[in-house]
Amino acid sequence: MAAETTKLQIRRSSAYNQLMPLNRFHTILTLFIFTGLLAACGGGANTASPARPTANVSAENVNAARTNVEELGVIVNVPYEAEDIAWKEDADHKRVRAVLRFSPADSARVVAEAEAFGRPENTTLASETWFPDELIAQSDMSGDSSLRGQAYPANRFFQEPFTSGRLVRVDGSDYFVLDLTAK
Repeated sequence: MAAETTKLQIRRSSAYNQLMPLNRFHTILTLFIFTGLLAACGGGANTASPARPTANVSAENVNAARTNVEELGVIVNVPYEAEDIAWKEDADHKRVRAVLRFSPADSARVVAEAEAFGRPENTTLASETWFPDELIAQSDMSGDSSLRGQAYPANRFFQEPFTSGRLVRVDGSDYFVLDLTAK
């Protein structure tokens, strides 16, 4: 009887040993599938948004004002470090318009250098929605959405192909509006 008991134990032990690797395989397979599904569903908020709104955002960004002085420095000369900058390029009309705010000391230098190329003229210019808030508020106070300032030759800012234009210092501020066109 001792031999029969041993055979039964071996059979039970043998069936258990055969089921355990299969059970491990199913457990590992389930973990891989679950991990794969979790990785496919995760990844941030942008993965769930449809492609159409992303295209609209890209189109809006093209029309938005840029704020990178290094990018502007590639197409025009920026002689002093600007404390604040917003600019747009109209490639169709070969035009660049930038709003730059310099420190008071640099503002005085910009004016002195610009006066070397010509006398300033009183002028008004239309405020745009992408201008800094301070300039928009100033234009709203004027009642006609315009800014008053002194227009100077912008020779110091010229860089091919933008070799024509003016620099307007907005009255009562260290903001300058740079308008350049390509010939």
